[in-house]
Amino acid sequence: MGELERVLVLEGVWKRYGRGRDRWAAVLEGVSLTVAPKEIVTVLGTRDQGKTTLLRIAAGMERADRGSVCVDGIELMGLKDRQLSAVLRTKIGWAGRDGPGMRMRMRDYVGLQLAAGRWWRKRKRLLRTVEAMERLGVADCAGARWEELSNWERTRVELAQAIAPHPRLLVVDDLLDGLSLGKLQEATRLVRELAEEIGCGVLMAVSDHMSPASSDRVVRLEAGKLTVMADHTDPPSRPPRRGRRAYTESSINA
Repeated sequence: MGELERVLVLEGVWKRYGRGRDRWAAVLEGVSLTVAPKEIVTVLGTRDQGKTTLLRIAAGMERADRGSVCVDGIELMGLKDRQLSAVLRTKIGWAGRDGPGMRMRMRDYVGLQLAAGRWWRKRKRLLRTVEAMERLGVADCAGARWEELSNWERTRVELAQAIAPHPRLLVVDDLLDGLSLGKLQEATRLVRELAEEIGCGVLMAVSDHMSPASSDRVVRLEAGKLTVMADHTDPPSRPPRRGRRAYTESSINA
């Protein structure tokens, strides 16, 4: 697999945090990881093992101390803040558990990344927002606020705002924790379908007790290092699913 066939390449990534005077704790120690288009890579780990730090660095939301972080062929480590912000808006979708940091309607939240990019015309921005909410089944939540939503609605709204710009890399941070078994299975199916429809790679972090059944690769983060737990990246090719609407640019303009 060539470099251009990978939407995410981490090489030798280190990250340390201070813990008291003259004490430093390494959260990531020379971590290397790749994600290909339509591939789902799941990171397992207990609390405080650094899963969120790893995902934030992969998404360009936090800078590593050293190493290489490349998204869709763009090296993030040397970018200025304005250049990095443009990559975040156009190349990366982030779905976490916190929701919007202010009181806003969900239609505005889902379209937030689109509104930040001046190259998005208003009509196309609206179409992308409506399409994402309809695709995730949360169109009826458009006028609601975050505190009014159920846990399952929040999960789908988060995925909707993350995929609205059609990112190359979808990063999902502990979003599925707290879901019932049935909703967990439905959520993982949704993530798989979105990856295939949009063509994005997925980097997802989950707790140790959860079953990443839909993942192509599963790795564990422990003591700052990654260990491969399962690798299914070379299975027989899957036949296309029937009766599913393709989530593509052509469907927006139809």
